[in-house]
Amino acid sequence: MWDVIIVGAGVAGLSTGAILAREGLRTLVVERAFMVGGRGKCFEYKKGYLVDYGIHALRMADEGAAASVFRKLGESLEVVEPEESGLYHQGEWSELPLSVNAITSSPLFSKEDLDELMKGLTELLGAKPEEYWDVPLKDWAERVFKSENVRWFIQELLAKLLLITVDMSETSTGEFFDLVQAFVKSGKGAGYVVGGWKTITDRLTEIIEENGEVRTKAKVDGVLVKERRVKGVSIRGEKLVADTVVAAIPVQHLFSVVDRNLFPNDYAEKLSSMKPTMGVSIDYGLSGRISEYDTFMCSDPWMTGAATSNMDPSVAPRGEQLLTVFSVLPSDVVLDKERAKAEISRIEEKLGEMFPKFKGNVRWRRPLILRMVDGAALTVTQSQDKRPSPETPLKGLYLASDTCNGRGAGGDIAYNSAMKCAEVILKSR
Repeated sequence: MWDVIIVGAGVAGLSTGAILAREGLRTLVVERAFMVGGRGKCFEYKKGYLVDYGIHALRMADEGAAASVFRKLGESLEVVEPEESGLYHQGEWSELPLSVNAITSSPLFSKEDLDELMKGLTELLGAKPEEYWDVPLKDWAERVFKSENVRWFIQELLAKLLLITVDMSETSTGEFFDLVQAFVKSGKGAGYVVGGWKTITDRLTEIIEENGEVRTKAKVDGVLVKERRVKGVSIRGEKLVADTVVAAIPVQHLFSVVDRNLFPNDYAEKLSSMKPTMGVSIDYGLSGRISEYDTFMCSDPWMTGAATSNMDPSVAPRGEQLLTVFSVLPSDVVLDKERAKAEISRIEEKLGEMFPKFKGNVRWRRPLILRMVDGAALTVTQSQDKRPSPETPLKGLYLASDTCNGRGAGGDIAYNSAMKCAEVILKSR
């Protein structure tokens, strides 16, 4: 018998499992795929290239959510931060304006723009995010800023980059405020863990195995329930007993492992209808260094990119460069394969313009059409106050994922959700 069984070995499941294992609970983590990591998986894709599944920056670097999990475990993460970040806008390169100094010196803004922007940012930093959960970002930006240029910066650059959001008429202003305030408080930008996210998933797995087990290629048939209490899980007919089960999978997929009829209809509907973010990602192995920028962004077509090997040479062969770009896109584009491919072509054409050495140096490429980037888009109907907490109506069943009510965006939510879930379970015992 196990103290806890966790379904899903993404970073939420592994983080929850590592915390519980360190607290003395016999912990089993089961994963249907052949490797751990979920959407955070990282492996040697080509010889010498250690590649994450898309861009996986750590918001707030070593002050962010992933580092908080490791500190809770008495561990540390080695995180590197970009030294040079560029913005390609209307055919020109400039510094990506994410700090006060970069904003005030940016060629994007007139003096009038800067005055208006700073006034609006002052309002943002003094606001209570919870009062803005239900306010669309587009509405707030139009109320506060008269300048189209400043509105563009807030919505198309800052919000898209931080929240990975696509429709500002749906994006939660409160989520935007909460994340910007967290960045300012931390004094950090984004960072990249040395060795890719494999460093994270490998160490979390090792910690779990000190007091438990991680099984891959272990697809769960279902969660075992008796008299509305969890009794364990079934895997290929084998019954594994535990009075605590964590579903560390996107909540949209919960009812693939547990009977929907065990839950109130409104609760089940909220979970199954959660909208993710979508987009396309392309990794490149390059025979030479084409970008001196560690990270960059382009305004049209919108993309963000990272030359990961600039910051961490261990992820690419000596003298070569690993570069990844990502574009968040509307669902109707991503779900139409031909339109998604057309966007990839547009991105690659633009990369040739941005980096003149690009086309002649591509050794390999990996394009990905991603129907789920972040499990929950940060909209007014899916803000923190509306996403599910770790507890469920079914006794002994808990949730942990980037679709739960942790703070942040994407991976931050997964790590923060894991810490909340582990805390709730430990208090219940």
